[in-house]
Amino acid sequence: MRKYRRKATSKSSKGPVEPHRELVASVDLREVRVALLEEGKLTELFIERTVERRLVGNVYKGIVKSVIPGIEAAFIDVGTEKNGFLYVADVTDNIDDFDEDVDEGDVEEDEEFRPHRRRKRRTRIEDMLKRGQEIMVQVVKEPMGQKGMRLTNYISLPGRYLVLMPTVRHRGVSRKIGDEKERDRLRKIAAKICPPGQGVIVRTAGEGKGKEELEADVKYLTSLWQKIIRRMESMSAPSILHRDLGQVARVVRDVFNDEIERFVIDSKPDYDTVLNLLENLAPHLKPRVELYRGGVPLFEKNDLENQIEKALHKKVWLPSGGYIVIDQSEALTTIDVNTGKFTGKRKLEDTVFKTNMEAAREIARQLRLRDIGGIILSDFIDMEKATNRQKLLNEVQEAFRADRSKVYVLGMTELGLVQMTRKRVKLSLTPSLCELCPYCEGTGWVKSTTTTMLQMLRQLEKQCRENGHDSLTLTAHKDVIEKLRITEPESIPALEKKFGRRIILNPSSDCHLEFFSITATRSGEVLDNA
Repeated sequence: MRKYRRKATSKSSKGPVEPHRELVASVDLREVRVALLEEGKLTELFIERTVERRLVGNVYKGIVKSVIPGIEAAFIDVGTEKNGFLYVADVTDNIDDFDEDVDEGDVEEDEEFRPHRRRKRRTRIEDMLKRGQEIMVQVVKEPMGQKGMRLTNYISLPGRYLVLMPTVRHRGVSRKIGDEKERDRLRKIAAKICPPGQGVIVRTAGEGKGKEELEADVKYLTSLWQKIIRRMESMSAPSILHRDLGQVARVVRDVFNDEIERFVIDSKPDYDTVLNLLENLAPHLKPRVELYRGGVPLFEKNDLENQIEKALHKKVWLPSGGYIVIDQSEALTTIDVNTGKFTGKRKLEDTVFKTNMEAAREIARQLRLRDIGGIILSDFIDMEKATNRQKLLNEVQEAFRADRSKVYVLGMTELGLVQMTRKRVKLSLTPSLCELCPYCEGTGWVKSTTTTMLQMLRQLEKQCRENGHDSLTLTAHKDVIEKLRITEPESIPALEKKFGRRIILNPSSDCHLEFFSITATRSGEVLDNA
């Protein structure tokens, strides 16, 4: 068994121990899957399918299809199935000059930057955009459900160490770089290498990097921006101006860093691509990349197929026997914490505290793994001690430290509900891999066999009373017919005797559990169905 090497964090040698992290990439003609593992546990999953190309990061030349002052937004045709949604705060005052701002998730905004954004929100959308106008936009959120993609006019081009914002004069440093001396050093470098009239944000990966490495990123991204501008000038709308990198390359750019100890890939072409990218981006990481040639599929070898399957379940077991239940809806996600089989050996408060602490860590992992965003309410088990409640809140905040998405923990209510928000960019894991149940249509419920049986008997009596057919056929799911025969054995004979009809029961395995039909036996005429 592979021994995991543990490292202390850069904050202190006595700080939290970092988990062993590795990346595993499985590639075939239909799908690319990349998994981030921490101590062998699946923590993040990146999936890109040939028939479902990712849109976030793409830059388009679009056409304004409609401007809706009531919601301060416009709908933009970029050539995809659904029009994109452009909110007023994401539109520049001067579209032709592309001289505005961009929102980048990893930024600590300067004070002078914030009021500038607030001023933009007070500008009327109808004064900024007109129907038929051409505009450059970038996708910041994937289409979700009935909603189209979310667009912005603030273009941002990510490199490995920084993000170029060619349409805004702003410089920033990732808030995840905590050392103030390092932040000040990076700000000074950013001021020197930032192209005139443009902006840059130093990413978390830029920590400890020198001017040459950061400047190389700027040169590459500036060249990319010039290509986009030339395409904007020459191409007709709607059209795509820039497509973001493929899945494996994005992982190299955004995820693969010094904390990742191994990157295993089962595709020779993608293995070569990763090495070529690292030659320019981070040559010291090349020895950590391995080509897998084993006979057992890579995800199966690492027990990832099983872990992915479990990530689609609502219930997640905790180490001590407790469990959490995750319920997603369009409005928010709720998480319920239960002690389950865990009773503990001491006081109830100790049992509850241990379960809650385990739940805090597991909730953070599950939100990353399932990529759940939006409003999240976690219903922890009530604790009497205020000190335990504070320790739990601290544990929740610490558990999200490694999350690359923005997470705001807003505190705990008197009922023990921890409120938080997590930035939502794309569909979470479940709607990405699953479809709505054709039975319940997403409610999670179907009528019981008893309910369907009773409804069926009422309709059958109605048809016996209102129609003159001498024989009726009742078709329903076999379980419903079986319930009828066992619990209501006298019902059918009673109806036959009362109305002088013959009633034939037709059980079917192909019927929906809630479906039944009543037909005239001889003619086949459908008299009733549900």
